[in-house]
Amino acid sequence: MKKIQLDMKFKVLYLIFFFTVQTLISCDKFLDEKSDSSVVIPNSLKDLQALLDAFNVMNLAAVPGLIEMNTDDYYISEAVYNSLSEFEKQTYRFDAEPQFLQTNINLFWRNPFSVIFYANTILDRLKNMDGQERVQYKNIKGAALFFRAYTFYQLAQVYCLGYNRNDENFNHEQLGLPLRLEPNFEDKSVRSTLSQTYLQILKDLEEAVVLLPPVVDYTTRPSTVAALALLARVHLSMENYQAALENAEKALQLNDNLMDYKIRNLNSTTPFEIMNPETIFAAFCTSLPILNPIKANVDSVLYKTYQDDDVRKQIFFNVKTDGSVAFKGNYAGFYNQSFFTGLAVDELFLIKAECLARMSQLELAKMSMKTLLDKRYFNPFTFPENVDSPEEVLAYILQERRKQLLFRGVRWSDIKRLNRDPRFAKDIVREVTLDGGVKTCVLPINDKKSAFFLPQDVINITGMVQNPR
Repeated sequence: MKKIQLDMKFKVLYLIFFFTVQTLISCDKFLDEKSDSSVVIPNSLKDLQALLDAFNVMNLAAVPGLIEMNTDDYYISEAVYNSLSEFEKQTYRFDAEPQFLQTNINLFWRNPFSVIFYANTILDRLKNMDGQERVQYKNIKGAALFFRAYTFYQLAQVYCLGYNRNDENFNHEQLGLPLRLEPNFEDKSVRSTLSQTYLQILKDLEEAVVLLPPVVDYTTRPSTVAALALLARVHLSMENYQAALENAEKALQLNDNLMDYKIRNLNSTTPFEIMNPETIFAAFCTSLPILNPIKANVDSVLYKTYQDDDVRKQIFFNVKTDGSVAFKGNYAGFYNQSFFTGLAVDELFLIKAECLARMSQLELAKMSMKTLLDKRYFNPFTFPENVDSPEEVLAYILQERRKQLLFRGVRWSDIKRLNRDPRFAKDIVREVTLDGGVKTCVLPINDKKSAFFLPQDVINITGMVQNPR
């Protein structure tokens, strides 16, 4: 590849590198063919930090919007359904093999792999630079490892089955991701196993924890707290509850700042600003029009679980003129179909409470919930007296987790892990009006469609194995 020598400034570096990457990832052999396009070769730590700070790539594109597509938190009307693209109709119906349009491939596959390409490029360039003992060098390496782990994890939630802690043979047999660990486009894309995918995510994060700074000036950059919080989330999805608890508690020791919802503007369409006080790491899913609050209605049964004394009933929702409910409690700071999928302090309290409940430390679990919910209710929160058995406390915490982390990119992971527990397993059921009649569409418990179909064009080009149906 041709080198371009530049006196790097952030805007120049970002623009040239961004458009180069777009050229690379739109070529006919995405992830498999070396491009002859000119590429900026970063030559200093300053250059590498500029790549990490490319917000539109690293923070806005890492999470496929499909991560919210198959959850049970919303429904749409017949009129909205009829206005959808064919791809969205197919995915809403849980069709086995939805046909990706080019824009869908870009948003839900190529954009996340752009983040991984950036991270791999940075890690590759660091090998050829001096100053391994410098703080800046370590921080940049840790950030690149974090971004790679974060993006692999999000992709795994969409395109892989859920990790099964009780069946290692399952994890070794099921398909994982193509684990791109180098920026070389000549390397062939091959899918790993599910076990290998999660091991790589954990490996990157465990290394990132010791390299990253404890705090950062802007939460668009990862920190030690962010790496610990992500480790807690990953271990929770793997049902490693002891490890999830340990990492959540370590993160909370560094940052336990909760917003008091009572003192925020309850009537605002955007009650939470971008990078609000609870934000640990700011990231957002790529847009999916079906989830625009104008189109998507919050599940009515879920909405009724919010008590009148619960501030979230006002701050999270808009009641539409037809009585249906739209979600507005987006930590992203905007009111559209792209949601905050980063890391925040409230999630840590919920992880801590759930793990403690699973270990029968019920009083400590209740204390964790009280700390959180005191900031969510108009009056001081009291844990319900009639909820006292281990199973009841756990169920209550899981319900609060769903209510607090609505449209945060975690519900789909929760559904997959909880479907392995008969107490919480559930089919996802939707009704669609087709050809003048109502069709019931069901995504059964632990169905193979829990791993989203990969874009067929990507399969055709790379020769990778498609998710079975």
